[in-house]
Amino acid sequence: MKKSIGKYKTLLLILISILCALVCAELIIAFHIHKNNQKTVFFSQISMKRPLDLTNRIHFSANPTETLENDSNSFITIMDCSLMNTKRQDFSSWTIQVHVPEDTRINNAWNCNIMLDGQTLSITPRGSENDVIKHNTEVTFGFMLKSKKTINFNAAKIYGKFRQKLLYTKAFVAILVIIVLIIIGMFALSILYKFYKGRLNQALEQVRHENIIIQQTMSTFSSFIDNKDPYTRGHSHRVANYTREMYKRMGFSPKEQQYAYYAGLMHDIGKITIKDEVLNKTTRLSTDEWEMIQKHTINGAELLKNFTILPLINDAVLYHHERYDGTGYINRLKGEDIPLIARTVCIADSYDAMATNRCYRLKFSEERIINELTRCAGKQFDPKIVPVMVSIISDGTVYKL
Repeated sequence: MKKSIGKYKTLLLILISILCALVCAELIIAFHIHKNNQKTVFFSQISMKRPLDLTNRIHFSANPTETLENDSNSFITIMDCSLMNTKRQDFSSWTIQVHVPEDTRINNAWNCNIMLDGQTLSITPRGSENDVIKHNTEVTFGFMLKSKKTINFNAAKIYGKFRQKLLYTKAFVAILVIIVLIIIGMFALSILYKFYKGRLNQALEQVRHENIIIQQTMSTFSSFIDNKDPYTRGHSHRVANYTREMYKRMGFSPKEQQYAYYAGLMHDIGKITIKDEVLNKTTRLSTDEWEMIQKHTINGAELLKNFTILPLINDAVLYHHERYDGTGYINRLKGEDIPLIARTVCIADSYDAMATNRCYRLKFSEERIINELTRCAGKQFDPKIVPVMVSIISDGTVYKL
């Protein structure tokens, strides 16, 4: 008994040490990103023409919309401008410098501040209104210049700072996954340790408490997954609830129902490895993009390959896109060769996809969803489980979960 307790203590200390090291690594990554966010970058733009390929660029455009000649033989040029950001990070604290004729004077400006130093015109954001240019957006601004010559910008210098987000950093997300798994493992070890200490009643109470913590931890992590796509926010929680309810109606124990809930909660963990522009694409996916989407099941299983403390999760992650008729992905399993948890999550996942708005369509009606589930029974879905999901919809339970 003492030897076993000693082993658990040693293992727990090792896990705590690893956890501390990983937390330090996260802080270092966060500090490094913060430091990089303070660096000013420079772009030299040699043409005002809009490029054919606008991906991964910072592009400034300036168009003289009207030129007026006044009584003093001078021109007043009205410039409508925009600064576009198609890079992955936000772009802030920007400054644009352009060359103007020698006798140029500033007449007016809107949505920006401008300053003239000799023949160099500097354009900066006006306060916080347009200081930050988010990914795939642009800011517009303009000004009026007075000169004896017409003004056209042929080139520009652009300065600014990139703001990289932590959740877009692969190393940060990967370490975050490991930290979550270690925390869960530490809670499991603490339960065993207390059990061997003879405090069975306290251990049982701790199980209940730590189940809540595990659920909250996994719920928080699933939120990171869902937040990658605003149209599927809350998707993992809903799939988890539908899966647990189906397990309940199929006669499984409360413990197995809870395992099914965790499996539903983590089924899409592999999506954190997919680029946002692919995951949120509203047009037809290319062959390579579709293959990338399909690999989220394999990537998720790879992330959790050493995580065996909770059953069902790995099977749900790897096989929830298999179809009952054998035409699914990735392994083309058929019928009851597909693990039961994966067949159940598949139905819950498909129901939620049909019952929520997506960027490319509106949600289906209840009648249409039931028709689709029934029509696809034996094809996409297990025909024995479909009636269970239909009953959850028909009696209104689905709206209470």
